[in-house]
Amino acid sequence: MNIQTVAENLRNTIAGKEQHLLHLQQALVGLEMMDTTRIVIDTTAKFLEVNLDELQRILQDVEQCIGVEE
Repeated sequence: MNIQTVAENLRNTIAGKEQHLLHLQQALVGLEMMDTTRIVIDTTAKFLEVNLDELQRILQDVEQCIGVEE
């Protein structure tokens, strides 16, 4: 595995997680504020947002490394 493959894997992972986050956000529509399901989905979405931010920063670092190699 090379660094280009790592970058592509990160991009695919980020895209999948963004899609999952979108589904979670759509699921929140129409749920009551104190519904346990809403609390779980909302919490999961917030963790996913943090994770996506971290993955984006890692991808930026990897892309900088690719730029250095080329």
